[in-house]
Amino acid sequence: MTNSTASMQSRSGDPDEELEPSPRSAPGLLRGRAAGEAPSPRLETGVVESAAPLSVRLGEVSLGARRAKGCLVAPDPGDKVLCALDAEVVYVLSVLEGEGATTRVDVEGALELTARRGRVSVRGAESVDVSGGKAVSITGPKLDVRAADGSVAIDKLGFFGRLVMAEVGKAVVAARELDSLADRVVQRARRVFRLVEEIDQTRAGTVDVRADGLLGLRGESAIVSARVLTKVDAAQIHLG
Repeated sequence: MTNSTASMQSRSGDPDEELEPSPRSAPGLLRGRAAGEAPSPRLETGVVESAAPLSVRLGEVSLGARRAKGCLVAPDPGDKVLCALDAEVVYVLSVLEGEGATTRVDVEGALELTARRGRVSVRGAESVDVSGGKAVSITGPKLDVRAADGSVAIDKLGFFGRLVMAEVGKAVVAARELDSLADRVVQRARRVFRLVEEIDQTRAGTVDVRADGLLGLRGESAIVSARVLTKVDAAQIHLG
């Protein structure tokens, strides 16, 4: 047997034996088996070099990668990730360690969180922000909102409901214009004070004003005009 033949036999060995890939060969890292055999995925840890497009450094080799559907946390550059090497594809399965202060759950397409039993809680030690690019919807048979202090800033608001019940210690409403439309208005109060700087005008089919005590009408000038009848009735009438 010649030296060349012996060298070839020593390199072939057992056909089932795995071939050692070169650490600098990207195809060797991905295949890792002899030709003709089904690829066997294996796990390795790497470091993210870039997020868009996603690339991972495995040892001394930098490879393009795909984020697995189950990897909900978006990897950032410098994160340590767990990768699965399958045929010609590198999948990032999960983020093991991250250098950034913010962890982002990022998916392609729609995301739905469902609890078939029990409740879903979202809590933040400092705050919770909910934002939508087009709309934010809250639907449920009952809505409870509790806070020590709150503010609502809406450019245009429409409210539609059957009944509104409000109980507050003090209510302050400031508006440039205020229009109210109702079939029936009932107000009950112990004291009512109204300050009008310019015009206070009332137009009604019938106006009935009754006072158990004193009814006082005072002005720089007073005009009482009736088209049909003016009647003044009292036990005493003083004019002038």
